[in-house]
Amino acid sequence: MHQLQTGSIGEAMRSLRKRQGFSQAMVAQRTHVQRKYIDAFEHDAYHNLPDPLYARHFLKQIIEALHGDSAYFIARFDEECGTCPAVVDALRTPRQRISKHILQHWRSIVSRLMVGALALALLVYVGGQVHRLLSPPALLVDSPSNNLQTAAASLVVSGQTEGEAQVQVNGTAILTDPTGRFEAPIVLTRGLNIITVEARRKHGRPQIVERTVYLEGLEGPLKTSSTAPLRQDLPHHLGSVSRR
Repeated sequence: MHQLQTGSIGEAMRSLRKRQGFSQAMVAQRTHVQRKYIDAFEHDAYHNLPDPLYARHFLKQIIEALHGDSAYFIARFDEECGTCPAVVDALRTPRQRISKHILQHWRSIVSRLMVGALALALLVYVGGQVHRLLSPPALLVDSPSNNLQTAAASLVVSGQTEGEAQVQVNGTAILTDPTGRFEAPIVLTRGLNIITVEARRKHGRPQIVERTVYLEGLEGPLKTSSTAPLRQDLPHHLGSVSRR
């Protein structure tokens, strides 16, 4: 009579043993099968069983000692454990087992290399982002040209930087458009003018460009000196004549 196929063969074997009123020790004594194998069968721990050929023989002895259908249990064992790692590995030839272990070893190496490569790529990416944030932005000043000479009292400073950069001209903040383009009018003073344009990201170092502009024109008419200094410059003999 076949037992109903409910649960695993371990559960069915344990239920059959308890119905017969046997302990694992009693079954081991009657069948001469080690208790650890009986326990492995009852808990479906197939990896703790010996070679499948011996495991089937032990299973047949145990079930017959419990007055059960050994053919049914062996069929269930083959069905449940026919593809389990312990049985499949036991059925392999030594060369197949070695090939399997080599393949597993290489898979482990490849997996670790992939993890290492991903970690390195992440580190490079983060380092690049930090370097970009801390490094000065690109800055191009296209007007005025350096060493410019002009007669105009004012001019427009214009150029291009990066969109997120902040720009100052001679210490005064100016607005940029979303692309980083900027323009700022400034008033020149007569003579030499040094125009300093600075661009920086929020937490980065500044990029500084200087332009020298010379505003042409005279300083104004020369003033004549007073008469007292002029008398001091007269020749000595003329001074003597005047005292006469």
